[in-house]
Amino acid sequence: MRIFTTILDTVAQRLMSEPVRHDPAALSRIRRAMLDLLPGDTGWEDERLRHRLMVAVDPKSLWFLRVEVHQRLCRSMGEQAALDSVQALWPLFEDSIEPSLLGKRPGRRGSSLRGDTPPGR
Repeated sequence: MRIFTTILDTVAQRLMSEPVRHDPAALSRIRRAMLDLLPGDTGWEDERLRHRLMVAVDPKSLWFLRVEVHQRLCRSMGEQAALDSVQALWPLFEDSIEPSLLGKRPGRRGSSLRGDTPPGR
């Protein structure tokens, strides 16, 4: 029974919340930077990833697609170079997604570094 109240609460919150507006220019900048990282291969996997990047509707979707971009880059340039390339995208997301996704949580104890946060931050 508890699951139904949780589902109803979630639906009610979604219906009553304001629609989220995203800056189209920021979305375009992030998308272009991610597409520019990909090699020029025309295999079906690369085309599928390009398509997913092109149809992402918000910066949060692109944030989660970083994992797939990293996996693809690992095959062509090696793990460390791929990681450096993907982490270079981090500043583009700073004003576009929730700070909690970036690893910036107020009052958080311990190290401020996380796996998705570039070194030196």
